[in-house]
Amino acid sequence: MAVEVIWRAKPLVSHLHAAEAMTHSTPLADERLAEALAVPAAHLAAEIRAANVPPARFWSHLIPQAANTDNRRQLVQSVTIKTAGSSPRLEAIVSNVSAAIAAVETAGQAALPNLADELALRERPLREQWEARGPGLLQQLAWLTDEALLVESCPVWLVHPARGGGGAAHLAYNSVRFEAVLANPHAELPEILRLAWLIAQLHLDLPLWSEAINPARLPHVARFAMLPAILAAGEHVELSRLSVDTLRHAAQAWRLPAPADIDAPALVHDWWQTYQASRPPWRVALAALDQLFG
Repeated sequence: MAVEVIWRAKPLVSHLHAAEAMTHSTPLADERLAEALAVPAAHLAAEIRAANVPPARFWSHLIPQAANTDNRRQLVQSVTIKTAGSSPRLEAIVSNVSAAIAAVETAGQAALPNLADELALRERPLREQWEARGPGLLQQLAWLTDEALLVESCPVWLVHPARGGGGAAHLAYNSVRFEAVLANPHAELPEILRLAWLIAQLHLDLPLWSEAINPARLPHVARFAMLPAILAAGEHVELSRLSVDTLRHAAQAWRLPAPADIDAPALVHDWWQTYQASRPPWRVALAALDQLFG
């Protein structure tokens, strides 16, 4: 089954993507944007903390929802209720966080006034690369795992390459956020491979695959489960090779957090070899990986 990739772009998503990175102390590759967003991004982070909501969960809803609404207050209200429920402070939270988002947007527009046009230009080469290699890559992945893992369609929200390459899979929204770089930051790991890895994670929140996994742990397990799978699929289309060293390189380049006391690349390599040798149902393999991480 071919996955329909729907290419989208919206400047606000880019601005929030960069602001989120800055709240995690992730250096931005774009100095203009880093300087412009320093104060408003810090203020937005402070307002989110003041709202007494889990910041990581808040951001995980804020950015994908921002892609689909133009009403800032409705956006913040929806995200706040999803994250922490309703409360007597809801109106104040909505007002404060909305104002902080508006400041981020204004600063981002000043730093990148032609962003919409730039993203449109960046889309074409990415689309061409994907159409040439992406469908085959995902088909190989389906053969190596389970064809039911693939989504029917996926909006890919292109964002300004604030970090010089990156992205995120939004499992709850069946969408992907992807930095529209024009060259591969890591020659051994083409960006099309990263995009396929993100798309491959989207169905893993279905109960069919993940009912035995704590929802809070699922994004972590999904990222690591699809890492050896996509590298193995990449071997079949001459985009990558699968080894512990390549897994380690990909985990670092694609910024996968892992417990300090676990050699995650070695662990998932062994897990993948066991899976390929015995081919249990994917839900069983996924639960086993969750248990290996402890």
